[in-house]
Amino acid sequence: MLWVDHDNYFGPDRRRKLGGMRIRERRRYDYAGSAPPLNTALRQLRMRILEAQGPGAGKLADRANAVATLALHHGEHDAAHELSAFAATALRGRNGDVRSSLYKDLDRVHTALRDAYH
Repeated sequence: MLWVDHDNYFGPDRRRKLGGMRIRERRRYDYAGSAPPLNTALRQLRMRILEAQGPGAGKLADRANAVATLALHHGEHDAAHELSAFAATALRGRNGDVRSSLYKDLDRVHTALRDAYH
């Protein structure tokens, strides 16, 4: 699975055709690469909780949904479900400070991952 990690988009590569960019492609560079490990994506998500107020809340929710897609790709269905709940909580950050709830939600994601391995 090809993955894009850019300021404007984080998630699976949405281009239909493999083999590079088209002639009139709007993007100047091909940012697609291999998907990050799930633990790395979760660590990056935790670091972005600091920006979870106002306009940053939507970006955090989008990133959380992308990490949920990554978790599904790895067969971690419980963690993906918890990440979807995390994304819903992040969207509430547009109107107030929900960072403490986000940390608790992310702890539940890590617990779901640990339970899957034990």
